[in-house]
Amino acid sequence: MPAERKSRIFSATAWNEWLSRRSVKLSLKALQFLLVGGVVIYLIGRVSEIGWGEVRRSLPESIWFYLLFGVMYFVIPVSELVSYKAMRWPIGFSSLPMFVRKRVYNYAVMSYSGEAYMFLWAKRHLSFRGRQILSMVKDNNLLSGLASNSFTLLLVAAFFATGQLDTITRAEPDAGSYIAATVLVGVLMVLVVLGLNRRIMSVPFPMAARVTSIHAARVVLILLLQTAQWAVVFPHVPFLTWLLFLTAQMVMTRLPFLPNQDLMMVGLGMSLTHYVDAPEAAVAGMFLVSGALFQAVNLGCFLLTSVGDHAPRHEAIDPEDMVEEEQEAA
Repeated sequence: MPAERKSRIFSATAWNEWLSRRSVKLSLKALQFLLVGGVVIYLIGRVSEIGWGEVRRSLPESIWFYLLFGVMYFVIPVSELVSYKAMRWPIGFSSLPMFVRKRVYNYAVMSYSGEAYMFLWAKRHLSFRGRQILSMVKDNNLLSGLASNSFTLLLVAAFFATGQLDTITRAEPDAGSYIAATVLVGVLMVLVVLGLNRRIMSVPFPMAARVTSIHAARVVLILLLQTAQWAVVFPHVPFLTWLLFLTAQMVMTRLPFLPNQDLMMVGLGMSLTHYVDAPEAAVAGMFLVSGALFQAVNLGCFLLTSVGDHAPRHEAIDPEDMVEEEQEAA
């Protein structure tokens, strides 16, 4: 095959043309519908086994459960705003609605769809060129993945060493393959980012270190908030049990292009209810309320962020000047 034709086939333009085909769009939507529909059917079946009335009577009553949920929901958009400010994006608090909508796309529609939305937003409101925006989004995602994967690998290794990992694999038959894929991808990503950081990333090391620390702090904060939220309902359940749940969730969220991650997390939590030393109906009620809250808040935030275009109120900076300043400071 001629070299020109090869480059054309594997070019970004050809890939975009393929994705824009009606048949491909319909196939992807059908796949997304089947995956989400499968989770919904599973949830209905699980609640039916426990009893709808029993679950309804066991819903969380503590106000702290719902307050912690609200704080936890906005940790991701706030931390992303801070991380892009650390990359010298000319944005402020007025741009937070954009990051909230980005979270809605990533967690309610499909992972990485939020990045596509943010790219279009940045092209409209920032003076960066399209290639520069893609480069900075890529760098931020790599550093976010580095922090999340490193933390997930540490948790998986700890549970593997103590034999606790069997709890997940017994509850979810496919979890073993998910865990193996997560470990493989996580190790490769850590090695690639650390070993080839100057070749695959455009941001200087001091800036990369700041952004990574922001994402690492976000991971730890969400872990603490999530554990506190569950502990409010079941204070007698050991921290190790909740940490096992969170490890399973983090393994799941490492999978790319996952549709409606919030709903997937509810399904995963429901599959592990047998391993919590608490009434199954109460555990199921807690996860169902969380799932319903995520969907309701996602819808509400999507509607609220539809008002205005959330343009930044600062002058844009040339990324090349930004890198030069960072290198001089280093």
